[in-house]
Amino acid sequence: MLLDRSFRRTLIARLLLSAGPSTAAALLVAAPGCGEPEAADIRCFRWFEELGACLDREQALEEFRIIYPRCESEEKIVSVESDGTLRDGACCYEVIAEEAGPCALGRPFTLEGHRRTAAPRPADAGWLARAKNTGPGGMEPSLADLTDEERETLADGWLRSALEEHASVASFARFALDLMAHGAPSSLVEAAHIAALDEVGHARLGFSLASAYRGAPVGPAAFPMAPGIPVAADLAALARAAAEEGCVGETVAALVAAEQRARAEDAAVRAALQAIADDEARHAELAWLTVAWAIGAGGEPVRRGVAEVFEAAVASLGGPPPAGPAPGRGRAAALAAHGHLAGSDLYELRSAALAQVVLPCARALGLWKPQRARGSSRPAASA
Repeated sequence: MLLDRSFRRTLIARLLLSAGPSTAAALLVAAPGCGEPEAADIRCFRWFEELGACLDREQALEEFRIIYPRCESEEKIVSVESDGTLRDGACCYEVIAEEAGPCALGRPFTLEGHRRTAAPRPADAGWLARAKNTGPGGMEPSLADLTDEERETLADGWLRSALEEHASVASFARFALDLMAHGAPSSLVEAAHIAALDEVGHARLGFSLASAYRGAPVGPAAFPMAPGIPVAADLAALARAAAEEGCVGETVAALVAAEQRARAEDAAVRAALQAIADDEARHAELAWLTVAWAIGAGGEPVRRGVAEVFEAAVASLGGPPPAGPAPGRGRAAALAAHGHLAGSDLYELRSAALAQVVLPCARALGLWKPQRARGSSRPAASA
């Protein structure tokens, strides 16, 4: 299965650009003719030949808006005035820049190896999407032509998603504490808090859609938080968690959400999935950047731990698809139009995301190297 080429290609570029160097400031490169004093209106970003031609102007502007805040730059790019030119591993553009203000930028919440989510309760508890955040159509999907069984399936699916996004708020809050406990730069701590706010929005969207499909409001009960929440024991533990939950989990989540949006037909669902895909892509970038920082600070032991995470992702590619009956073609199409995919489809999408994006990025960034272990047919983690 091939993922949407445009979203996949852009996400690969963003991840490589975000996580390649060990510090965010190194994302901008001084390619010949780029950034020289006599060409102050030229800006460049690192590029990899395997990605093909440079991004177009609109995509390049998005990249610059990502890079400069991550670098805590004093300026921001407001427009791209030329097509990109590939020069010695960088794409360079004529731009217009102006002074910038302060920098601004779902993962599971686990405790003792177990995922935790709140229980649902039959009331919104203030967790329905606000009209101003949902676009012209609001969060009212069309229920026409849906059977009672299909509505129930959609309500259950969006409720599970909402509870997971709700748990992600807590996960990012703890991630921010982990970062502070290990001396991370302010840009990463700030990004973690902004990501938590993104997850609040995702949860609202999910609860709103679940409420619409079930015909009654539903929201989360109190989150099952333990009295003492431990932070990551060391940099290696922090990096492993970021790699597993972000570099793998959120990169896959972004690609899956983009595919769900591509297959969806309902306007409210498409709007929700677009917002989720865009935000999860930024959260994935944060994870890759965090891993790069942790390796820069902690060295080879941290890198080895991260490589083990990607090796586990390789092993998961050989696992069996989920068991259970597949929905009939008509019912599957009706559910997909509202953002719900069968378990077998999600399995294929996850496998494609790992094979086409996560592992190639990990390999390109030197975080994982496939090797053949002696006497084994399975790749081994790099040392």
